[in-house]
Amino acid sequence: MRKMIVLGAALLALAACQSAQNLDEGQRLNWRCANDKEFSLRFAGGAAEVYAAGETHRLPQTGDGVYSNGTVTYSEAGGATSLTGVHGGPYESCARQRGDWWPDLW
Repeated sequence: MRKMIVLGAALLALAACQSAQNLDEGQRLNWRCANDKEFSLRFAGGAAEVYAAGETHRLPQTGDGVYSNGTVTYSEAGGATSLTGVHGGPYESCARQRGDWWPDLW
């Protein structure tokens, strides 16, 4: 019985650690842009990891809503999202796509 109580307390402690972190970090976001271009990204470790045209680019944050490695730049400002410097780009007039599994609540 005592082992079960200790095990339960350990599991609760682990669950508390999980819920304390940023749950948006690592979540993949999909974007659809003008001319049927698409890319996805996720935020991790203070940078954006962008996947477009079959390549992945890690972009450190360089400004408010701007991530760039000097060649590839992702920016989000005033409702306008774009990705430049990637093969097949630029990706302009981009809108975020919701996952098919998530219900439309509003």
